[in-house]
Amino acid sequence: MGLFDSLRKMLPRRIPIGPKSRWEFLSDGTCVDNQREYESAWRVGVARFESLLQGLEKRTENSLGRRLAHAALEHDERIMRMGTLSKPSGRVPGAWSDYISDWESRGLGSFRLLDDEQDIRILAEAPASGQICAGSLAAAWECATSRRHRFTWSDNSGDGLVVSLIEQHADVPSPKALKTPWKESTTTENTPHEDQDYWDNFRAEERGTWSIMGERKMMIHLDLISRFEEYCIPYVRDNNFARSEDYTWSGLEDKCSPWLGALADSVREAFVSEGHHVLVREHSDWISIARRHLSSHGLGGILESEQIDAHGGVRLTFSGLFHPAIVSGTLLGCWERAYGRNGKAVFSLIEAKSTLELSAARAIAD
Repeated sequence: MGLFDSLRKMLPRRIPIGPKSRWEFLSDGTCVDNQREYESAWRVGVARFESLLQGLEKRTENSLGRRLAHAALEHDERIMRMGTLSKPSGRVPGAWSDYISDWESRGLGSFRLLDDEQDIRILAEAPASGQICAGSLAAAWECATSRRHRFTWSDNSGDGLVVSLIEQHADVPSPKALKTPWKESTTTENTPHEDQDYWDNFRAEERGTWSIMGERKMMIHLDLISRFEEYCIPYVRDNNFARSEDYTWSGLEDKCSPWLGALADSVREAFVSEGHHVLVREHSDWISIARRHLSSHGLGGILESEQIDAHGGVRLTFSGLFHPAIVSGTLLGCWERAYGRNGKAVFSLIEAKSTLELSAARAIAD
């Protein structure tokens, strides 16, 4: 490692990309990455994302870690071709200045090379998500060496993850952009959000981590979520979890419904378990509720609300939307915290207009 240490000393000092300067919150409630051609992104708690993934595996009766890792590999391979950040190059990860900054501003942790002999081994320290970090590092090494690799990962003693790569001779096509029809449903002029309190109580910590109000966060692009879904949907054909009937998806492909329901219910459960206090006095309160629980995370915003019954039922029209299931699960969690009973969610995408109806899961007598 002496040679690598000497090389690092010769490298120019990098200028870090601060999270607050990279991630731009918009007036429609979404967030974009101004270093990667304004790709949509979600600021999510590391613990919540892990809880969400566990909920998905339980509801779909599938092990999803490998699929998430491969989605992360494809995602990073794609976004490394976008924007102004330079790609990783060469077999010395310490020289990947822009990619190191990219990792740190995403809150993924940090990494360093352990071995570059027959098997390449890279240590991810304080990884935000083992699967995402493993796929991300595999993509970076393939980009830096212009060679395809098979990769595995394992927990290291202490707070780290070892990613092992073995070169393979395979011709794999580069990933293409995926369609997200609801992203065409923005109904307001999209401008930078003037209120900067979304970064209040921000704290940069060690090893590429940062937090908001003491909770460690990371940034996940919509492209990564979409690729993860593409890997999972063919294996999730049935709505067989306990509350599957509480979710309806109109205007989206029928084959996606089982997956969307499982994702939304996992998000709902994770939200409710955190014990948030949600107060609804009248239907217009949902606009401020969305600002707190959606917009501050880049998930979207509500343009208008309409009461649909006398028991808390409401129809919400979105100004912007990160992902239908993640947003629906979050707002259904808000509804259940406010009213103390199970609810149901009906999402509709009709003529580029996204709406969500929330109401009691069971009929209530007047």
